[in-house]
Amino acid sequence: MPTAFHLIESVGPERDQLASLMQAEGVAVSVSAPADVPQVPACDAAVFLANEDPLAPSGVPSPGQVEAWANAAARVGARFVLCSTVLLYADGGETELMANDPELDAAPQLQALADAELELFGSSAEILLLRLGLILEAGGTAAESLRRGLTARSLLNPEGEGRFVPLLDRATLAHALVSIAPSDLHGGWDLVASDAPLTELLHAAATLLTVPEPEVAPLESAIASAGTHNGLRWLVSRRVTGRDLRETGAVQPHDWNLILKEALA
Repeated sequence: MPTAFHLIESVGPERDQLASLMQAEGVAVSVSAPADVPQVPACDAAVFLANEDPLAPSGVPSPGQVEAWANAAARVGARFVLCSTVLLYADGGETELMANDPELDAAPQLQALADAELELFGSSAEILLLRLGLILEAGGTAAESLRRGLTARSLLNPEGEGRFVPLLDRATLAHALVSIAPSDLHGGWDLVASDAPLTELLHAAATLLTVPEPEVAPLESAIASAGTHNGLRWLVSRRVTGRDLRETGAVQPHDWNLILKEALA
């Protein structure tokens, strides 16, 4: 089991909390921002997470950045882990999407991240690609977008059933990183704690926030009301269980109701 990790993530309390959660797993963690000139200290694994919300400013890498950081990790003999996102997946409705055969349909805002995945496989490092669910945590941009959208009544409930939001919390992410970054896993994997049915998620969130239930509207109208980023976060259906990764024992499902309650407390 490696004892030293280097976390490369945008500066902010989210990065500090993730680092602390990883340290609580019994490993040493150093941190830096994803600068254009990569410097990886001696470590066992380097984890690149540009921003826990890929739709936030500076949420995706710039061209060439991931390959440069991966090569820097290779120079110190470290494994390199790229944290991507399941938001790259096309609308799957009730269809279960899996990392080994996903339908990628990157929105323009995320095309740089799709390109970064290709850079990763062209690097000289020993690599692991993790596509993360939507990280929903108190104070995070995803939680605040949900709060604002429901409070302003701009986040509507699309007509029909069978729409899912794949969620992840930082504690599950931290445990998985410490568990699988040093393993012999390679290639792409989905890291999701829970699939939340969208209608139930919106109902539960409105109840927790004591705001009116979101109105039901056609999908196109709901996306127009929500705006591009919130539409991508909440209204594009992706049922991503991360089953294969759970079978390794590194990830334990975390009920979406608890994730939501903790995020909106």
